[in-house]
Amino acid sequence: MTPLVGFDLDHLRLTTVATDGAVHVGLEGFLDYDSADHFLAVTTESLAAYPGLRHLHLDCGALSGVDSMGLATLLMLHRRTVAAGVTLSLDNRTPALNRLLDITGTHDHLTAGHRAPEHARHDTDTAGEVDGLPDAQHMAYRHTSKDGTPANSRSAESGINS
Repeated sequence: MTPLVGFDLDHLRLTTVATDGAVHVGLEGFLDYDSADHFLAVTTESLAAYPGLRHLHLDCGALSGVDSMGLATLLMLHRRTVAAGVTLSLDNRTPALNRLLDITGTHDHLTAGHRAPEHARHDTDTAGEVDGLPDAQHMAYRHTSKDGTPANSRSAESGINS
């Protein structure tokens, strides 16, 4: 097999710097299928290695690209940081990374820059819920008929009660 010209097997370089209560990880190269496991291992290790860690900053300024596996890895890291009570920040995002986050609907999820207070995550107030799902989730999972029209609007139009 002919090697690709200019292809670096070490195509994601991570630089980790710990300060008081924060870890800064510089990303240089591609966060993709080949580098995702290494990236997740290094960043997750930071969560355990620094007791009292409050912030994990990813400097994305030198990030050349992110594929679907890289995005999935960022989402996995976000879940782990939230579980550990650590705020994840994607700093110096490139226009390409912002576009990927916008297109996939993950921009607000990954770039909020804060985590919900503990009491808000376990709040039992159901105002604004329908069928036990928050309004946004209910809209995402509303029932439709085979032709794509909402099932409840078809029954209302035809006079059928369900």
